[in-house]
Amino acid sequence: MPQPLCSGRDLSHLALAVAAAGLLGFAAPVEAIGFQRFTMSTAGLGLANAMGADTEHPSSMAYNPSALVFQEGTHVAAGFMRRYGKLESGGGTSRPETNLYTHDLYGTYKGPAASWGTGLAVNRPFRMDSDWKGDFSQQGAATRTELDLIDVNPTVAYKLRPDLAVSLGADYYNALDFEYSSVGTKRTGDGDGWGGTAGLMFWREGWALAATYKTGTDLEMEGDNLPGNAFHLPARARIGFKWRPNLRWSIHLDAVRTSWSDYQGLEGVDAAKDWSDTMGYRLGSMVRLSDKVSVRFGYSYDDGPKDDRTFDPRSASGQRHMVTLGGGWETDLLRFNLGFGFAIQPSRDVDGAAISDYDGRNRTTAQFLMFSVGYSDW
Repeated sequence: MPQPLCSGRDLSHLALAVAAAGLLGFAAPVEAIGFQRFTMSTAGLGLANAMGADTEHPSSMAYNPSALVFQEGTHVAAGFMRRYGKLESGGGTSRPETNLYTHDLYGTYKGPAASWGTGLAVNRPFRMDSDWKGDFSQQGAATRTELDLIDVNPTVAYKLRPDLAVSLGADYYNALDFEYSSVGTKRTGDGDGWGGTAGLMFWREGWALAATYKTGTDLEMEGDNLPGNAFHLPARARIGFKWRPNLRWSIHLDAVRTSWSDYQGLEGVDAAKDWSDTMGYRLGSMVRLSDKVSVRFGYSYDDGPKDDRTFDPRSASGQRHMVTLGGGWETDLLRFNLGFGFAIQPSRDVDGAAISDYDGRNRTTAQFLMFSVGYSDW
C-alpha cells in the first residue's frame, strides 16, 4: 500500500527540498545551450529534464535507454509542444514560430519476467529557428536559419542482474527542413546521418544511478548552395541519480555534458566556431497526490558555449536558468501529462565578433507548453 503523503518525516524532507529550491533560485531556460533542445518529453519538462535515472515513463528511455528494461508490459506515449519567445541581437529581434507540433513519440516493450526489453524513440533533439532578415547588412551575416532535426532511435536493453542493466541503440538523424542563409546567399536543403547511444543503469527500489552517452554525427547536407557541406552534431553525456524517500515522493538530479567544442558550424561556410564544451545541471521532484495524480517541478542551469569572436545569433546564447512545473493523471490504461517551462537568461554584451553586426546586447527569452497522451497495459 502507498504510504501516507504527509507523515512528519515526509514533511521534514519536503521542507528541505523547498529550501534547496529557494537557494537555487527561480529563473529559467527551455531550449538548452546552443541549439540542443532542452526537453525530450512532457514528463521530462515538468522535472526540468532530470530524468537520467527515471524508469516510470516511456519517455525515460530518451534520457537513459536502459530504463526500458525496468518497465513491464507495453507502453506508448506521444508528446506535443507549443513554444513562445524571442531572440535579440545587435538591435534586431527574431521571433520563432508558435505553432503546435508533434514533438516526440515513444514505445517500449518488456515481456513478463524477461531479462531484455526493446524500445523506439522518435524526437527532436536539436532545433534552430531564427529570422534576421532586414536586421543585419554585413556580408555573411545570418538571415534565415532553420534546423528541424528528427532522431529515430531503436534500442535494446538487457538486465545483467536484477538491479543492473545495459543498453545499446542506433540514432538515425534526418534534417527535414534545413536553411542556413546569410546576407547575399540563400542555402536550403536536407541531410541525414547516423550515431549511437549506450546506457548503464543500477536500480534499487529506493534509488537509482545511471549514465548515458550519445555519439556526435556528421549530417551530409544537400540542396541549394549546399554542395556536400557537413553539419556536425556534438556528442552528449549524462549522469542521473534518483532518490525515493517513500512511495509518493522522488527527487531527481542530473548532470549533462555537451561537446560543443566539436561543433564547427556549416562546413565551408562558417569559420571554426571555437565554442566551448558545456555542463548543465538539473534538479527535479515528483509528488504523488494519489494513485492517479502526480505533480512535478524542477530547476536547471546551463553554461553558454559561444565565443565572442565566432558568435552568431542563429540560436540561443548565454548562461541559462530554468524553472518548470508539470503534472500527470492516470487511468487504468491511459496516461496524460502536462508540462510548462519558463526560460530567460541574463543579457550578454558581445564585443569583437567577426561579423560586427552581432556586437552589442544579445538576449533570449522562451516559454514552452507541452502535453502528452499515453497508453500502458501494466
